[in-house]
Amino acid sequence: MPSLERPRVEYRTPEDLVRDVTAGLVRIPPFQRSFKWEGSDIVRLFDSLLRGFPIGNLLLWQRPAPAQRLQVGPLDIEAPEVTAALWVVDGQQRIVSIVGALTMADQAVDPRFRIHLDLDTGEFHTAGTRQRPPRTWVPVSFLLDTAVLLRWMRDNSWLSESQLALADQAAKAIREYQIPTYVVHSADEHALLEIFTRMNSTGKRLTKSEVFQALHAGAVGDELSSLHELGQVPAVLGFGALDDRLTLRCVLAYRGGDIFREDFRQEFGPRDDPGETLREVAARLREAVEFLRGTCGIPHIRLLPYSHVLPILVRFIRLHGVPAGRPATLLRRWVWRSAVAGTRARAVSVADIRSQVEAVGTSTAQAAATNLLRQVQQFPDFVAELDKVHFNHAMAKLNTLGLLSAEPRDPFRGEILDVSRLLDQGSPLRPLLAVSGHAGGTIANRFVLPPGERPSPQLLASAEPAVAASHLIDEQAQERLAREDWPAFLELRGRSCERTITEHVNRMAEWGARDGRAMADILRPVA
Repeated sequence: MPSLERPRVEYRTPEDLVRDVTAGLVRIPPFQRSFKWEGSDIVRLFDSLLRGFPIGNLLLWQRPAPAQRLQVGPLDIEAPEVTAALWVVDGQQRIVSIVGALTMADQAVDPRFRIHLDLDTGEFHTAGTRQRPPRTWVPVSFLLDTAVLLRWMRDNSWLSESQLALADQAAKAIREYQIPTYVVHSADEHALLEIFTRMNSTGKRLTKSEVFQALHAGAVGDELSSLHELGQVPAVLGFGALDDRLTLRCVLAYRGGDIFREDFRQEFGPRDDPGETLREVAARLREAVEFLRGTCGIPHIRLLPYSHVLPILVRFIRLHGVPAGRPATLLRRWVWRSAVAGTRARAVSVADIRSQVEAVGTSTAQAAATNLLRQVQQFPDFVAELDKVHFNHAMAKLNTLGLLSAEPRDPFRGEILDVSRLLDQGSPLRPLLAVSGHAGGTIANRFVLPPGERPSPQLLASAEPAVAASHLIDEQAQERLAREDWPAFLELRGRSCERTITEHVNRMAEWGARDGRAMADILRPVA
């Protein structure tokens, strides 16, 4: 068993934390874990400080940090470059809670940090931004500064002796509370990772993406310094942001091996640069997204039926470059066939995903794409299922992609809708008719429309043919709509939707097509 450098054990008071955080010495990476505590959690934390109850240990890693702007709860901090900064590995929720409340309890916009002590009951409470706290409530930020507390007491001279005594007692308890803090000084990450792993083995476990970020992204001073920031790269292209879990799988796919692995302690060696890895993954992500948007006709992450294709594409592009020519055609078929196969199986298994990741690790792009296609069963009998309208079902995404193939137009202005902008705001499917019955809850009664805009049936009944056709309403359906014959209209539009969606999916999946080398390549004479 390797020897571990013994971390230094120190004791920090809440006052020490406030001083070091506001000076930019303590770095709490926003990507390590977003602030998840509720006001009730912070109230319990301050109650523990007052009563002297244990609140757990902190784990800090001492190493350099660049000049940067920090967001610590309600605080914006312009932090200078520091040669011996303290990076928070464990204890972020507690540090943010303590520092945020002790500096901004009377000013914070976020009510979670507006913590007050009730001098009547000795209990802590949160105060809403529009709430005027009772006169006996003192903001905990006043308890940290003796001068401020004395001024508040003078301004409230009507307070009783017992109330004043409680304020003094609380101030002393909070200022002098000792928090055990482990500080790791070694430049070797092994000790840090071992301690972190053991500390994370109990209590409320971090997710895999949070563990990865805490271990490997904490000290990256680059503009791409976290999984969260990496996940924003596709958003710049109009594809929408990725969640941390999917982003992590893209990183692991880029590096090779099992994209579902959980032990990240040895992920990067001494000569590896995590920041460079994130930059490389960002470049591959951009190329994968452009491929999905262009060749595959999938404009947004919300319409990607199964997200596993993205890390597999990242792996493919790293090994074989951006898909072009025959491999691009084969990969487009794989994306769409995988989507249909997933809807038939109601999911894509982890085992299948692992097999597909391994399938791209061959010598050529065409062989890799062919291997992927061999992993997916064909379903040439595919027919759209119009009752799937919610995006928690992959078929609803296929249905929406089919509707988008008609390039829907704004019913009011006649312009082709900006689908990416619509999808950034959620599902673009809106019901037209307020009718009961089965058809009213299907794609037959769903239209791609901007949020908040619900055209009247009469508007679509009288719309220009190009606008009506873009929503799969033919002349006969328009007539039924004008007559307010809702059942007949929904039946006609349902047929049109089923036909259009089915044809679009079949066109993209190309069932039964030759999936190996192109015939032209086979017949081309060898020079």
